[in-house]
Amino acid sequence: MENTITLTKRLHVLFVDDERLIREMVSDMLLDSVGHVSLASNGQEGLEFYLSSLRPIDIVISDQTMPVMDGLDMLTKIKEHNPSQKCIMVTAHSEAKYMLRAIEVGVEYFLTKPISFDKLDEVIADLATRIDQESLQKEMELLDKRQQIDRAFTFSFESLVNNIPLPAFIVDEHDTMVMCNDEMLNIVAGSPYYARLIAKELTFKDLLPDECSIKNEAMFCNWKEEFLHIGNDNLIFMIEGESYTPKIKRLLSNIQKHFYVICLIETPTA
Repeated sequence: MENTITLTKRLHVLFVDDERLIREMVSDMLLDSVGHVSLASNGQEGLEFYLSSLRPIDIVISDQTMPVMDGLDMLTKIKEHNPSQKCIMVTAHSEAKYMLRAIEVGVEYFLTKPISFDKLDEVIADLATRIDQESLQKEMELLDKRQQIDRAFTFSFESLVNNIPLPAFIVDEHDTMVMCNDEMLNIVAGSPYYARLIAKELTFKDLLPDECSIKNEAMFCNWKEEFLHIGNDNLIFMIEGESYTPKIKRLLSNIQKHFYVICLIETPTA
């Protein structure tokens, strides 16, 4: 985990208070530790800024008693919009009655007036660490979901290619053979292709004869798309003395990548 100074420097803090001098004083103090500070003079202005800000707001700090819309009403609406939003409420001792409702809303911290800058620094540092931990947790959850999806697609691809009663394999957008069935392994067994196929280093172009013009194209994938539309019965693969013609079908993965399942049909030689 990165150090606290680095984490706080990334923060965007919205500070809401109806007193201009307090806004300026707290803003100057915050800028010593956080990366960006935005200001609003009442709850309505703060809410509108929060909802329209192009730069995500990490922490909202708000006074309670303000005209137009008070701090608690603003924080309630912000929490309804984004329950994970980190909020700090500033109150006078006489406003302690609002704290129970603020706790129910989910406000993380309370500060009493006059604001202690040392305490505010401590709170900001703690929230910065929490934000970083939650971000890492979300990244891990997203990675886990991606891995689960990848496993599901791998399983579906394996089931697809293994149920084809012909030599068949799947290539990715870079023409690399990422999967094949036993029939395909059988026809390349004993050839120089076998080890490279097992290591997923064999490409579709490797199976084409040197004189094939398509073999020299930079991106064979473009040709595969054309093949799907117009066909090409003249394309022949020579593997261990046997000739095959390919049949190609495009597949689309969950992340909008194209894969191609290719079946090889043995062609009688003259």
